[in-house]
Amino acid sequence: MEIQITVGPACLYEQRLRELIDQGVTAVRLNMSYTNKETIISTVSLIKKVAPRVKIGADIKGRKLRIGALPLDKLELKAGQTLTLYLTDGAKAAHGCAYVNYPLNRTLNAGAVILLDDGAITLTVIEAKEGQCLCRVETDAVLTSGCGLNTPGFPIELPPLSAKDYADIEILSELPIDFVYLSYVERAEDIAILKEALRRHKMSEEVMAKVELAEAVRNLDDICAVSDSICIARGDLGVEVDLPQIPYVQRDIVKTAKKYGRPVLLAGELMLSLVNRHKPYRAELTDIINALEQGVDGFILSDETAIGIDPANAVRHLTALIGEFNRRSGL
Repeated sequence: MEIQITVGPACLYEQRLRELIDQGVTAVRLNMSYTNKETIISTVSLIKKVAPRVKIGADIKGRKLRIGALPLDKLELKAGQTLTLYLTDGAKAAHGCAYVNYPLNRTLNAGAVILLDDGAITLTVIEAKEGQCLCRVETDAVLTSGCGLNTPGFPIELPPLSAKDYADIEILSELPIDFVYLSYVERAEDIAILKEALRRHKMSEEVMAKVELAEAVRNLDDICAVSDSICIARGDLGVEVDLPQIPYVQRDIVKTAKKYGRPVLLAGELMLSLVNRHKPYRAELTDIINALEQGVDGFILSDETAIGIDPANAVRHLTALIGEFNRRSGL
């Protein structure tokens, strides 16, 4: 059973990382969205020093839309205020403004809904024009630098790999990476493009396709056929797909992955409460057992280990659940 963790500020020093990995971690995920060459190299070096046999996976960000850098890394939003999303790099990042890495005005029009932070923040477009989108904030919230952005129902025309992704692959080609995740996969061709980019750098690492877009769900058979493994990434999937459908979409992804003989891992809000708590919610425990009964081959912890108050505790709870499931299943 795979237990993969995401590294971040909460665990990126030797003692904490060792304590974390000793709980039964099988792989460490590097989120390439928030890193640079120096950080990648130092992080891989630290992981190999602490746990030479633990696998390292690099998550290529793909066609993800994100908010750019904000003053003080955050912006407090109030329902009813206007927020201007500028579509050119960072210069306009100030109070009441933010930068987005995509020309939204090409796709959106007045009345369109923009969701930020996996749907926690809702914006309604008032006006979309060249270089900017003027939006109304619908809920009180705090917007943070690097926050994800979704436009449900409105296609985003971006290639599967960005310039940063190609630069990251070049860096990774010189490091002891064991596999690669690809975020925001839409179709089988995305996997082929990534594998060709890896081959150009003489890399043969396996590719895990992250299913988190409605388009990926529609093309699931084709994606499973060409990927080495599948990740059900429920964070963005819960924005792309109506919430009542999520449990059924998860079940169907597991079945399809199994049909093609692909390992399938579950990610996204597994025990999100442990970012700020020491004991998970009971519903989270039941959710993980239900996933095991569906046939998942492992889990990927994200915020729980990257920014949580006690990363090792999150892994302890997960391994205990898996152990109880195996005991009751006679495994």
